[in-house]
Amino acid sequence: MNRFITRFTIAVMFMAMMGGQLQAQFTTTFAKNAAPGQQNGLYYSLPQTMLQLDFLIEEIEFVQGPLSDYASRYLELEDYVEYESTEYHLLDVKLSTVAFPDPSATFFVSFAPIRGGSKAQFDLLPNGIIRSVGIGNPAENEELMPPPMNKEMPKCSQVKTDANSGFIALMSAGKTNAQLAKEVADKIEEIRKAKFYLISGDVEMAQNPETFNAMYQKLDEMEKEYTSLLLGKRVSKKVVKTVYVIPNKEVTMQTVAEFSETEGLTLGIKGSGSVITVQTLSLNTTAAINAPSQSAVESVTYENKVFYRIPEMANVRVIFDGRTLLEERLNVNQLGVLLMAPLSNTQLVFNPETGQIVNMRTK
Repeated sequence: MNRFITRFTIAVMFMAMMGGQLQAQFTTTFAKNAAPGQQNGLYYSLPQTMLQLDFLIEEIEFVQGPLSDYASRYLELEDYVEYESTEYHLLDVKLSTVAFPDPSATFFVSFAPIRGGSKAQFDLLPNGIIRSVGIGNPAENEELMPPPMNKEMPKCSQVKTDANSGFIALMSAGKTNAQLAKEVADKIEEIRKAKFYLISGDVEMAQNPETFNAMYQKLDEMEKEYTSLLLGKRVSKKVVKTVYVIPNKEVTMQTVAEFSETEGLTLGIKGSGSVITVQTLSLNTTAAINAPSQSAVESVTYENKVFYRIPEMANVRVIFDGRTLLEERLNVNQLGVLLMAPLSNTQLVFNPETGQIVNMRTK
């Protein structure tokens, strides 16, 4: 009898210990289903992939010369700037990705009051994307934490190839434009004669190649400056315009911008140029994974489990005016699948750019 009581007591104690281990330390709920004002918990997100398209564009500004009315008379040229305008040319496009919190994969973790024992510890980026989670000693968890992400969002840059859009000053006091134009034409003729004498060898210093090159370059620059007073200037600069695109499963082809030689790049379809579209086609690399549906993810509360993601490989094409500007294969997080990982004496490390589990330690 005493043996039976002893065995029964041991069994009850064992079940109580097991029950304590299986006790819910936290629950995970889809963010929209969290109770308003609930404080005993935190929100965390898995990252979604945002495509960053950097378009390299050449902008050519046509600046009318102050004496353009006399260009055809003195230079016998019709190719001069009659009015000021800007012309745009699309040179190149580069594709990169940026990780941002995914609103369709944002969850609320509610912590249950536990007496004694280890508690769940979550480590998040400042934007809420999960980095690691574990139950155990914080020092042990720290060993598994990935290095902080130092990747900054690339900024739009602008590179000028010719920043001088002004014209040389003229002594115009008391002179008409016709008189100034005649003086400019005479000056251009003098410079051209000097260039001819230099090339023909009439200048002794031209026998030195370095001196010759320096002198000729100086004369050529002077000729261009005076000529621009009649013909005008074409000022060129290269700029980078950035467009962000969020792929989704429902829409494989997205119109993101328009481009024309007269208006440049405009977002959406408000301009009058040719459309720029982005096509994102899933390669079905995660098709064999039996994952819960989105409705199951959003409607059920899970105990001691966290969500992670396996991204989908996709083919991304940037199309302009019917031709492919760029085509690459890359991971697109939100096209992949959401899965659950149980957390019981386990430490998990996530890739903060994809939401994948990249390291796991079981005690």
